[in-house]
Amino acid sequence: MDSVVIITCIFGTRFHSVHPSPDKEKAFFFTNNSGLKDEIIKKGWNYIYVNKPLTDDYITSCLQAKYIKFLVFLEDFPEFKEKKTIIYTDHKILVLPNVLNEVKVLIDKNVNKSIIINQAPSRWGLKTNINHEIEAALKQERYAKNMDKTKKFIKTLVDSNEINEDVIICSTGFLIYINREKIKGLIDNIYEKCLEHQQPECQIYWGVFSQKYKKEIKIIQWEDLKNVNRWTFP
Repeated sequence: MDSVVIITCIFGTRFHSVHPSPDKEKAFFFTNNSGLKDEIIKKGWNYIYVNKPLTDDYITSCLQAKYIKFLVFLEDFPEFKEKKTIIYTDHKILVLPNVLNEVKVLIDKNVNKSIIINQAPSRWGLKTNINHEIEAALKQERYAKNMDKTKKFIKTLVDSNEINEDVIICSTGFLIYINREKIKGLIDNIYEKCLEHQQPECQIYWGVFSQKYKKEIKIIQWEDLKNVNRWTFP
């Protein structure tokens, strides 16, 4: 997989350590916190500084991270546009070195898809309705703060029959972008609505906007990726 990169990020001042890199050549760590540079390089990542305001506000820093997750950064870092496959992982996830081989097998089996994503973990109970995700999100302060805006937006769409509340809830913590041009509208809509509502809980908006892109999405089970460990923090 020559034309592939793995990307992750930390924005803000909340976190101070990172997981080891899964690949010293193909793994890139974006941050606006230059104080993390030595830690990132020591762990084997390629360090990339992002010129965004550094803050200790958790909502702001979480929203800044969407700039990387939903590939908005490509406009400012055009050298990554030539990469055919972009694998995004949340920085809290431990990605093991064999992940590239595992991802290649997945892509080869899903060449007609544009993105591969995990179903949300059954460990927390299967979520098959947008309201399940909202209820879970309300337990975390950064998500709860502006949830009224999110709920009002969703109600408008449901009442006008534009979306269905019954949808498989997916985890946006690990994304395999295969043909990003076909789903640009999807990821742009999620990014823009997160910023508009000041709502970092992007999995809710995935449930909303992904409904029009079903043919482009491959949903896999949480346990299908053996080289992705979501329960280990650095």
